[in-house]
Amino acid sequence: MSASEPGAASANEIPIVFECKGCRLVGVVHRPAQPQARGLLSIVAGGPQYRGGLARMQVRLARRLAAAGVPVMRFDYRGLGDSEGEFRGFRDIEADIAAALRAFAAQVPELREVSLWGGCDASSASLINGWKFPQVTGLLLGNPFVHSEETGDQVAMTHYRRRLRDKDFWLKLLRGGYNPLPAVNTLLRANLKKARRLMGPRPGPAAPPAPAHDNPALPFQERMRLGLLRFKGEVLVLVSGRSLVSQEFDQLIVQSSPWQQALAAPSRLVRVDLPDADQTYSTFASQQQVMDLVLQWMRDPAQVPGPQGREGMLEAAHARLSRAVAKPTGVPA
Repeated sequence: MSASEPGAASANEIPIVFECKGCRLVGVVHRPAQPQARGLLSIVAGGPQYRGGLARMQVRLARRLAAAGVPVMRFDYRGLGDSEGEFRGFRDIEADIAAALRAFAAQVPELREVSLWGGCDASSASLINGWKFPQVTGLLLGNPFVHSEETGDQVAMTHYRRRLRDKDFWLKLLRGGYNPLPAVNTLLRANLKKARRLMGPRPGPAAPPAPAHDNPALPFQERMRLGLLRFKGEVLVLVSGRSLVSQEFDQLIVQSSPWQQALAAPSRLVRVDLPDADQTYSTFASQQQVMDLVLQWMRDPAQVPGPQGREGMLEAAHARLSRAVAKPTGVPA
């Protein structure tokens, strides 16, 4: 424990090892002296991350919340960080979440409900799985990951079209400092798909109700949508203005009526835009914003200001997509 971090001495930090399908998983529970009944389970995004989070953000967030009385657990799922097993990725961690929830409740018996928090594909995992656990009453989603070739092409098209109006782009092209072939290929592919959609059959009726089970064979984006449709708790969506991942999410929800149907399912849905934040909240200022919002939500979701419900979510998404982004991260200049 680092005494220099806020909240480090305000709660017990309990390292734990727990089992998931024959593998030992590693986690840390932040237990306040007087824990409130709702806690936060932090799911880490896949890839090179682990339970500490990028720039120790998960640690700082957990200590900040625990100092305010919110119990928190952060952990490595199978194959990630210090946990055993084969890395399965966010599409297949239902058993890991279930094991973590049991371990969390064992360390904090006062728990009556849990919210799931995570960014990028950890948000995707929360949407896929949150509805399956009665004790999970809240989802806190940072820039949900929905990438597909189609959504990626649409975001890239928006970027390239804006670049065509940029004097610096033309100067760079004329000086031979830019290869236009990837952009041309993307534009041709995206326009061909758009033409096929326009020539194809008209959309059918609204999507049927979600089935009672999760089908791992479905595309993960569809499993996310069905998970949201099934979830009846409270949802907070944090959207970074400098994230192409969140731009793809906005692109998806504004063009998909089934997704729009799912947005109406939760009992409360609030969106907060962070215009200057990137995908990983890499600046100190954006990390502080996220921690403030998560703490406010865990205290009382009704006090978090922002567009609400399906209509508020769609209006904010349309507004975001209509704004020019000078230099979004993740797309070639």
